[in-house]
Amino acid sequence: MTLVNLPDYKDDPEAYELEEHSRPDEMLMLMTARDTTIKILNSYKETAVLDLCCGTGLSIEGIVDHPNISMVAGVDISLPYLKFAKRRFSSCCRQPILICGDAVSVPLPQPHWDVIILASAYHHIEDDRKVKFLSRVRTLLGSSGYAVMAENILPEYDINNKADYARSVRQFYLQVLKTAKQKNPELPVHVENLIYKVAQYGCDGEYEYKVSLPLLYRDLNAAGLCIVDQKRVWPDDNISLGTGGNYVFTICSSTKEIS
Repeated sequence: MTLVNLPDYKDDPEAYELEEHSRPDEMLMLMTARDTTIKILNSYKETAVLDLCCGTGLSIEGIVDHPNISMVAGVDISLPYLKFAKRRFSSCCRQPILICGDAVSVPLPQPHWDVIILASAYHHIEDDRKVKFLSRVRTLLGSSGYAVMAENILPEYDINNKADYARSVRQFYLQVLKTAKQKNPELPVHVENLIYKVAQYGCDGEYEYKVSLPLLYRDLNAAGLCIVDQKRVWPDDNISLGTGGNYVFTICSSTKEIS
């Protein structure tokens, strides 16, 4: 990406929310992740829920007041995002515990969690720390928990070719923009540029570290996690992005007995 002077959403919760809500692909992924989480919660009692890289709290909206939850906590490295999340949930019966820190290492109020939400979390972790991050998720889940992972997955690319990686990022976000403009033909230029900024971060290897499906599978396996369920929610064809797109995975420890 050679675009410069693009508007930024990093540490700007209002810009981030505008970008997310302008993307039908992203909102469908988050809605599916929410429905998947609620389905799990419906079968539990006194559930402890953890949202890693929770951002502005968009990923736990509609979840925090579920009657089967005993505790909900969110972790993010951005204090402005967490302040926004605090305002978002100020009128909820249950206030989430919001913790500012690195999701890979930040201390948590308890060692094990029944449900962990990973909504666009994995792709904000640098590639060389992804397995460490997922290994922590496995430890936090213990032998009985589930994680719900919502992820933007890139079309496959040559892992040894930076130019091909950038091509994959551009291909993904051109499809994102196409979908957004189909939903809103009058998409404001400012919003379009926010989406371009996400792509630019990816191409520059900063802040956004998305990968292809085979690499995600590799990292999950290396961390001792397995996929229980997998849904590709966008796009609705298998041509435009190949195996790329937005997915929602239900995952658990590889040692968990699946009932």
